[in-house]
Amino acid sequence: MKLYIKVMKDGDLPPGKSAIVTVRDQEIALFNYKGKYFAVSNKCPHKGAPLGEGRIEEGVIICPNHEWRFSLETGGCPQNPELKTTVFPVRVHKGVVRIGIDEDEGKKAVGKEKNAVPDALKFKIPTIQKPINPDETL
Repeated sequence: MKLYIKVMKDGDLPPGKSAIVTVRDQEIALFNYKGKYFAVSNKCPHKGAPLGEGRIEEGVIICPNHEWRFSLETGGCPQNPELKTTVFPVRVHKGVVRIGIDEDEGKKAVGKEKNAVPDALKFKIPTIQKPINPDETL
């Protein structure tokens, strides 16, 4: 279930502009594109750049560092279909802009004590690294 958190008043963010807001310890980039609000994770999944500082063209956020593109509506990346940013629902109600997050986001399960794995069952698995693509290390 979604919990909608108040972030600003409607009209505080002019069309064509963006703002970086923090909701429950999570930075979210809020955009006003043609009078409609969109919210995505502020961290670019490519290299971690702040998407809130990027520009918008035709409903697509363009990352300020490496020009990677992400859809405002779906978070999908046309350059790499496996890369996607988190999209948050936005509501405007009674002049207030609210961003929807999962109610249990940020909550951690707490138990009585940590379960220990017996030493007889512990073993080490070698890590296999993917080869580096020089085109992606800009």
